[in-house]
Amino acid sequence: MTISFKRYVDIVSGVGGGVAVRTRDLILRLFSTSPLVPADGVLEMTSADSVGAYFGTSSPEYARAVFYFGFISKLITNAKKISFSRYADAVAAARIYGSSAARLVSSFTPITTGALKLTIGTYTADVTGINFAAAASLSQVASILQTAIQAVVAGGANWTGATVTYNAVAQRFELVGGTPGVAAVATAAPGTGTDIRALLGWNGGAIFSPGVAAEQPLDAFIRSASATDNFGSFAFIPTLTADQIAAVALQNDTYNVKFIYLVPIQAADAATTYAALKGLSGVAVTLAPLATEFPELLPAAVLAATDYSRRNSVQNYMFQIAALTPSVSSDSVADTMDANRVNYYGRTQTAGQFLDFYQRGVMMGLATDPVDINVYANEAWLKDAMGAAIMGLLLSLARVSANATGRSQLLAIIQSVITQATFNGTISVGKPLTTTQKLYITNLTNDELAWQQVFRLGYWVDVVLQSYTTVDSRTEWKAVYTLIYSKDDAIRKVEGSHILI
Repeated sequence: MTISFKRYVDIVSGVGGGVAVRTRDLILRLFSTSPLVPADGVLEMTSADSVGAYFGTSSPEYARAVFYFGFISKLITNAKKISFSRYADAVAAARIYGSSAARLVSSFTPITTGALKLTIGTYTADVTGINFAAAASLSQVASILQTAIQAVVAGGANWTGATVTYNAVAQRFELVGGTPGVAAVATAAPGTGTDIRALLGWNGGAIFSPGVAAEQPLDAFIRSASATDNFGSFAFIPTLTADQIAAVALQNDTYNVKFIYLVPIQAADAATTYAALKGLSGVAVTLAPLATEFPELLPAAVLAATDYSRRNSVQNYMFQIAALTPSVSSDSVADTMDANRVNYYGRTQTAGQFLDFYQRGVMMGLATDPVDINVYANEAWLKDAMGAAIMGLLLSLARVSANATGRSQLLAIIQSVITQATFNGTISVGKPLTTTQKLYITNLTNDELAWQQVFRLGYWVDVVLQSYTTVDSRTEWKAVYTLIYSKDDAIRKVEGSHILI
């Protein structure tokens, strides 16, 4: 035995400044009515193949994923992920979709004391004594299990009316609760007997879809965004009414440049849609006359394909080319759509060559809102990146003091994001400023030279420290930063003069 060395030298090791706050993936979120999407979760997938394997290749989810993942940007990038959330347009019972795998009835017939712990609704029970010896097919395995579950009369109609089937196409066992409506569903290891969950695929790889009451799209959107805001754009697969669209758009407007709501419409609805949504930011309306094509999702594909870590990576949402059928090919229709801020996949031509591309890359909103999709998308990224950087600073340092040192620390972390925004093109350097813009910047900053900095560098930034009184009469401090920057306006038209001398 010896005296501990720590009595003399005691060194503590650790990694400093290691707290990182992630930024959002600006991917597409689709709201689906499929019960394969659990109402209490969000599914994320990384390819159209994985979407097809999960929902089936004849599903509307797969059709949209094929278009979304198939888009290749001008910078040769594409979307890397998609997410799905549930929109319960009708009341639905609790369900279990077992994991898909090749199964043999001979794996079940030796089992005469099968068991599992099952929850449907508010009741949980051990279903025991399940005998598969007489089963001649996987469908009979499902029937035997169904009989055992329905025998649990204490569980009520959710149990006595439950059905179990074998889906030969998907190669899985499926359970549907007996009563539509809000109901939990789960499995666990039984207290006695032979645990059959792994054989059924009703364990970790299964889809447990709780029963739900019917809801409005607005409810689904709020629930999904609250569960995880890891998306940049969203759309609903089923067709919504005008009132439902307006309700979702109004809620999205309150998030203040966070998500792009993608709305498909028919040409006849252009004027009424504009009248209902023109004052709400964050809505991109697209003419989508064909049921088999999804031009409204093109902005989502462009956004998800934008890599903000690369130089000059921001994109103009006009002049984007995709595998779509042109829906507008005349000036008169184009004028009508433009007047109502409806985007469309249009056709022009030169020298007999047809040129098809997305037009015009605009959004609804007021004069104080970003109404160009590229500007809106860039600001959504910048806000997210800035928030993550500042939170990382607050979590990593012992403190950020309400003094000159704390102000300098905040300016340094803000500057790091500004540098990235200048690098990727979110902040535009050398863009001409109007007299009104110069006067506005001067008035806002109380600095007569501020507008020159915005012109030369692309931005002006400052941090001030302010005290405020809390609701319980305590004094606290906050840092307030102001960033003025030149947004990346995209050129949509080129005019020229040929002067021959």
